[in-house]
Amino acid sequence: MLESFQFITIFIEGLISFFSPCIIPIIPLYMSYLAGNAKTVNKDGSITYKRKTTLLHTFFFVLGISVSFFILGLSFTALGKFFQDTKYILLILCGILIIIMGLFQTGIIKIKFLQKERKIHANVNLKKMNPFLAFTLGFLFSFAWTPCVGPALSSVLMMAGSVSSMLIGNLYVLIYAIGFIIPFLILGLFTSEALNLLKKHQKTLMNLVKIGGVLLMIIGGILIYQGIEFIPQQVPNSCSANEDGLLNCGTENNIDLTTPPNFTLKDLNENTYTLTDFKEKTIFLNFWSMKCNICKEELESIEKLYQEYQNKDIIILTIISPKESNATKEEIKTYIEDHNYTFPVLIDEESTIFNNYHITSYPNSFIIKDQEIKQKIPGALPYDQLKKRIEQNVNQPS
Repeated sequence: MLESFQFITIFIEGLISFFSPCIIPIIPLYMSYLAGNAKTVNKDGSITYKRKTTLLHTFFFVLGISVSFFILGLSFTALGKFFQDTKYILLILCGILIIIMGLFQTGIIKIKFLQKERKIHANVNLKKMNPFLAFTLGFLFSFAWTPCVGPALSSVLMMAGSVSSMLIGNLYVLIYAIGFIIPFLILGLFTSEALNLLKKHQKTLMNLVKIGGVLLMIIGGILIYQGIEFIPQQVPNSCSANEDGLLNCGTENNIDLTTPPNFTLKDLNENTYTLTDFKEKTIFLNFWSMKCNICKEELESIEKLYQEYQNKDIIILTIISPKESNATKEEIKTYIEDHNYTFPVLIDEESTIFNNYHITSYPNSFIIKDQEIKQKIPGALPYDQLKKRIEQNVNQPS
């Protein structure tokens, strides 16, 4: 739900960026450039534009804007992916910065260096407009820094950098770009009418910038909230090791669970797994969370076990709940792919299986044989200890 709200607010920010007082005054100038020879001054002094030519040039103009936004977005999402393991820090810092941007845009605070306009100047002959020049003009136009557009665009780029999925990050930038360029396309279709309307309501449109500032502060607050939710569980202080090297990181429940509850779940690649399908084999079943650092460390050992037991009668399965991890399925998949893990990761969407197995701490593992839970491991173990426990149960007579 929060993600949908962010998409809507980003789109609105794109629209508001166009209608800001920094952009509106220069629109007639840019449309004059884009019209080129299609601009006509009538006897009464009014100006009209040839719709087909102006629309063609406007299309390439917004294409140039879109390409530059995509390049910026790709850079920020790549940076965010590099810092994926500290995602919660990025979310909180970006949230704070976006709130500051919102306060600046509403005029509550003043930041001098943001009030300066920066442009890239290019030596092109705008009197002879063509699609290539229109594309170049749009590309350079999008890199101009103004106190109205800068905060909104910067906030979107920071949001793109704070998500672990490059797809979502680029989608943020795309939605902002769509909101920003739609008015340009309308101008290309109805140039004369639209310019007259903008001129008539210019004072009213200037108030939209402050509305955009409020939206920025709301987005910033959402990012801070999400960052706090993603803070990993600080389990080391509550962990204790026994003589077998077992690291217990939570409150172990005392529920006597001997028969493993059956389940049917899909993994990250939409493959279906049913527990009873493996009743003739020994199963190592691990429950983990994206919020648990100890869990993530143990995944390396689980990957080694999976590679070693692939061709044997030992099944390695892990289960994660997006709900318990405060992570989307796409974010979980990105984490698994980034670490080159190949073991099955089953998705428990509503935490039903977590509840059936009475999972109250992370990680929790079960060794299952002959449709019976032979051993419960309420904590993390190194690779050699995990292997020892699995093989002890494999070698036990049925």
